Amino acid sequence: MRIDLAAGDDPAARVRAATGDSVVLVIAARDPLEMALARAAIAPLAIERAPAMRVNAVVPGAGADPRDVDATVAFLERARSTTGQILDLA
Repeated sequence: MRIDLAAGDDPAARVRAATGDSVVLVIAARDPLEMALARAAIAPLAIERAPAMRVNAVVPGAGADPRDVDATVAFLERARSTTGQILDLA
């Protein structure tokens, strides 16, 4: 399940409310502190939700192509043994 995380969204609350066996957070640009907090939440959430759910994230850069974001989300959805990872896209 793809979750587009807007500025101000709580990543933990969004993941905990999700259903299914996989969540990929797409973390939009935000202020540096909020970005650091969102990034820091991924690994602990992956541990908390395992083994029932995998939690990963994609962080698109300013020039990232939306098709690349979609492809990366699809890759993480199919990567059955991958959890707790953050992929940055330029």
